[in-house]
Amino acid sequence: MAIENKKGWISWFNPIKYGFDRWLFAMHRFTGIVIGLYLMAHVFETSNILRGPLTWNNVMVFLDWPFGIHFGPYILSALLLVVVFHALNGLRLTIVENGLMLVRPYRPEYPYKPKSLAGWNFALKIVLGILMIVISVFGIVYIFTGVIL
Repeated sequence: MAIENKKGWISWFNPIKYGFDRWLFAMHRFTGIVIGLYLMAHVFETSNILRGPLTWNNVMVFLDWPFGIHFGPYILSALLLVVVFHALNGLRLTIVENGLMLVRPYRPEYPYKPKSLAGWNFALKIVLGILMIVISVFGIVYIFTGVIL
């Protein structure tokens, strides 16, 4: 008998039942989907250069000023945030999945509090979070001003 998954992808974002690690994993999935969709759109958009310079320029103007508002830097900034989060969280997941920075296994005793989510694992989340903020700030300043801090 097959087990049905009635909640589907909505269960990724259930804040009541799961903790911070589950949220990070759900956001990792979400950002992966966003990056995949962006790459498909980017290939479609870039392929317009084959239709000639006039088509290319029209597509570039439309994508940069879609509703009379200059959206280019905002879209690039959002993409930067998504890619930086996905890359650094992927690094964290790789480290943790390989058993590094985890505490030694122990016998669970009531009340069960997972020790694997504390210690070095928590420190890794903080360090990578700070690194994400720093990279994002430098990147967004560069996108909007063209100045490297």
